[in-house]
Amino acid sequence: MQKTERERLKRLAALPDDQIDTSDIPEVKGRTGWVRVHEHPEHPLHRVLSRLLSIRLPEPDIALAQRLAERKGLPYQTYIKSLLHEALERERVRAER
Repeated sequence: MQKTERERLKRLAALPDDQIDTSDIPEVKGRTGWVRVHEHPEHPLHRVLSRLLSIRLPEPDIALAQRLAERKGLPYQTYIKSLLHEALERERVRAER
């Protein structure tokens, strides 16, 4: 990260929340905060808490995920979420050894 970018982020972090322009962020209506409860697809009695997350990914990775997800008959975001979950589980198991 360049010095000018670090300085800009430092100034932004110092701003009070009410002075940050959030007008380009859509308002979430009809939800109870950031948590959404849904049924786990493999375990209907197990309820999972989910949170909406925004993340930047490289275009080639998104395109590849879309192609692979289509082959599996899945929405690509669901496919990416399952890949992330599997990778995190592998790392958790490794860390516990």
